[in-house]
Amino acid sequence: MVFIVSVTMLGISLQRYHKADTVYSNLQGHYVFLNPPAPEETPEEGTREIITAPISVDFDALLQENADIVGWLYCENTEINYPVVQAADNNYYLRRDLYGDYLISGTLFVDYRCPTVGTGQNFIIYGHNMNNGTMFGTMVEYKEQAYADAHPVLWYLTPDRDYRIELFAGQVTASDSEVYTPSFGSAERFEEFLRDIKDHSTFVSDLSVTGEDHIITLSTCSYEFGNARYVVFGKLISLAEQQ
Repeated sequence: MVFIVSVTMLGISLQRYHKADTVYSNLQGHYVFLNPPAPEETPEEGTREIITAPISVDFDALLQENADIVGWLYCENTEINYPVVQAADNNYYLRRDLYGDYLISGTLFVDYRCPTVGTGQNFIIYGHNMNNGTMFGTMVEYKEQAYADAHPVLWYLTPDRDYRIELFAGQVTASDSEVYTPSFGSAERFEEFLRDIKDHSTFVSDLSVTGEDHIITLSTCSYEFGNARYVVFGKLISLAEQQ
């Protein structure tokens, strides 16, 4: 009886993971396109290299699937290649796909309190730490310096502009800690917060971040204590500002 129950539960779990893989594979296949690599040319003196995202997203078509979509998060050579939504609360997409149907992995979502990316101090995205490494299942790997060194950059694309995310810190924290604060008010208070998270980071980065910058916080579950979360912080760099 125990064996039968165990096999049944395993089958249900695998079926749920398969459904999630199918949903996101279909989205990636229909709306995401790899960009050709940029030519390896040295910028002329007095100019700077123009950086472009490694992917493009057909947001015009994607938004017809769901108007809650606000962006797409991508990290090369990892599982992170997903749409990002924002709802009126932080519960709706916890276990729902883009179509409102139950999905064990849910959908990556922005904290409902956050303004448009690049306009506030701290843009917060949540994702599940899935056992098969999907969604934010690889985010906890940033607890190790070697992984942070190998994957220092993510990309956040929106219908209006693209952003390069340069990671500078990661830490285990509680679900009610101040890292989930969208706005710290003054640049001075924000800069104090930035110094603190760098001082307590699980990996070392020499990236300079000031109170005038905009950051992104990527949050997932961790298991060091009851309400533990692991969060990774990145500096948002608008590619449009290169022009």
